[in-house]
Amino acid sequence: MNQSVILQLQNITKTFPGRTGLATNSQSTAVLDDVSLTLNHGELLGLLGPSGCGKTTLLRIVGGFESISGGTVAIAGKVVATNCESLAAEKRHTGMVFQDYALFPHLTVAENIAFGLKRQKNSSKGSKGLFTRQHQPSIEQRVGEILHLVGLKGFEQRYPHQLSGGQQQRISLARALAPEPALILLDEPLSNLDVQVRHRLRAEIRAILKAAGTSAIFVTHDREEALAISDKIAVMHQGKIEQIGTPEEVYLNPATHFVAEFVTQANFLPATKQGEVWVTEIGKISASISQPNKVTTGDLMLRPEDITLVADPHSKIVVRERQFLGREYYYGVETASGKIIYARMGLTTAIAVGTRVNLSLNINTPQIFGIN
Repeated sequence: MNQSVILQLQNITKTFPGRTGLATNSQSTAVLDDVSLTLNHGELLGLLGPSGCGKTTLLRIVGGFESISGGTVAIAGKVVATNCESLAAEKRHTGMVFQDYALFPHLTVAENIAFGLKRQKNSSKGSKGLFTRQHQPSIEQRVGEILHLVGLKGFEQRYPHQLSGGQQQRISLARALAPEPALILLDEPLSNLDVQVRHRLRAEIRAILKAAGTSAIFVTHDREEALAISDKIAVMHQGKIEQIGTPEEVYLNPATHFVAEFVTQANFLPATKQGEVWVTEIGKISASISQPNKVTTGDLMLRPEDITLVADPHSKIVVRERQFLGREYYYGVETASGKIIYARMGLTTAIAVGTRVNLSLNINTPQIFGIN
């Protein structure tokens, strides 16, 4: 494995026994199906997908909390899990951040952070884990350093109940970072926070992890969160990785229909190829397609921001809903066939519900996902 690689997953599969009522039957359920990915030192990877897609199971496998049915897990060049054996979670030198903070309520902030450091110090006396370090600072010194990193210096003697939700999550992150793990694992760390705190803390978490130089994987079903924090995003669906790439690559060039729908919240219109253009119910459009040239029918992808509505009393397209979102309007328009298309537009012009409109595209060559 290349020295710059901190994590390598190869052909990971995970199955659970099938169940009928209270009895276990012979059929198994595949939760993960041939998952492979590589994470480099210092990279932040977001595992993005809907509930039940396997992302939390994959995170738990990396952390050593779940076994695998097939494949290998390697951290810093050393295999830590196969289908035959698995290195214990506490010896993998990973840190875990939970969505419910998991702080000890009877311990102060300093004691919460020091807890893992004391366990690490005691375990290092009797056995060698995956990693060893020399010249470790004192526990008190390390607690001070990590509190400064997360911006909570001076909070040492407070208890968790005396902190806000955002502060508790930063302390949870500080506790995970204190032992200087090779990899931080975050399981939907912002899901319990209100919207304003969540938006602020996602930027803070990215800045903290980058300042620490720590690699991290975090699980989320929130596409904006994944786009904001990640260096790379792995979009998961039904136990498989549908696409891995930078946030820009995944958003601007989705590889599959599912990625386009889940990440960009795109509209899809049936389209038929006619010469060099694609015919849709909103007109003839030049579009790009990654599938073979034989494809003659497909779905035209239009993100809401790709569309501008232009009033036209003769059009068959009608505005059915308008939502004011502060910085923009969000419209739902109905085509002649009854299909609803969504568009985002600025506040310059407010179009009333019931207005007939045409759709003007803000993109030169929208993407087509072929059908046959």
